[in-house]
Amino acid sequence: MNFHIKLQDYFSEVPNSELSPLDNPDEKIKRLTEAAALKAAVVSATLSAPGGIVGIISSLPDLAAIWRIQAQLVADIAAVYGKLGYLTKQSLVWCLCKQSGFQIARDVAVRAGTHMLLKKAPLKTLSRALPVLGAVSSGAYAAFDTYGVSKIAKAYFGSIQSGENSQISTDLPQ
Repeated sequence: MNFHIKLQDYFSEVPNSELSPLDNPDEKIKRLTEAAALKAAVVSATLSAPGGIVGIISSLPDLAAIWRIQAQLVADIAAVYGKLGYLTKQSLVWCLCKQSGFQIARDVAVRAGTHMLLKKAPLKTLSRALPVLGAVSSGAYAAFDTYGVSKIAKAYFGSIQSGENSQISTDLPQ
């Protein structure tokens, strides 16, 4: 099997959810989103802490881990809306990528920028603080991105009425 096919399968795997449909899912979605955002922030901050080439190389595991966390969040949101049957590879990718379009470029830029600043930093203290600042900013952005994914998934699955076509529309409510 080719590497790109394995990669495609990994990123298009639709997770399952053990959650049940709720009459008023808003509070549950809020708690799920907060937990997923915290987990994504910790993962991203931890994996982005190393500087230099190691930090840049760790971008791929960082993105993969965040993708899994956010994919599970989308599945859980679909489940509490009672729309797990509408969760397809296409709807999952829609919810994840509509918000995360520039995530890879952002991640590489933050890590490469931190590395470049470390090389030019005149103060020893500054050179020690920059990796921490980079890790914190990476974690904060991962949390922000996860909230965005939640908002998109909530709009998508909340707008599907029973018996309605599950086609993904480009005019999803914002």
